[in-house]
Amino acid sequence: MAAGIYNFTIEQGTTFQRTFKYKDASGDPLDLTNHSVRMQIRSDKADKTTSFLHEFGSGSEFSTQGSGGLFIVSASVAGQAISVLDQFTLFISSSTTETMSFESAIYDIEIEDTGSIVTRLLQGKIKISKEVTR
Repeated sequence: MAAGIYNFTIEQGTTFQRTFKYKDASGDPLDLTNHSVRMQIRSDKADKTTSFLHEFGSGSEFSTQGSGGLFIVSASVAGQAISVLDQFTLFISSSTTETMSFESAIYDIEIEDTGSIVTRLLQGKIKISKEVTR
């Protein structure tokens, strides 16, 4: 299945959270248990260097600029952690979005299972809505 295309805007200086559901072509949920999720944001596809703008990975927080973000593959209800098998949340802290200085960039989101099978889920463009209040 080809990666979906999803373009979105991040408001600079704010906390960004977006939940994605992973489903098959019939709309049935697909289990993300034992998968890692990763995302890179780059200036353009031709950039062949490893110098990307931001990178986010599953279960950890890391970034080449600022304090990063992470993917959350579980949720909580009334303070109890629960597993939501077909969804993940991209969380980018306000301190990271504050450092995002590009006007627009490209990204993709991939998952990898324990057998090292990599699937690209989404790709698209990201625009930054510049912050006024600082």
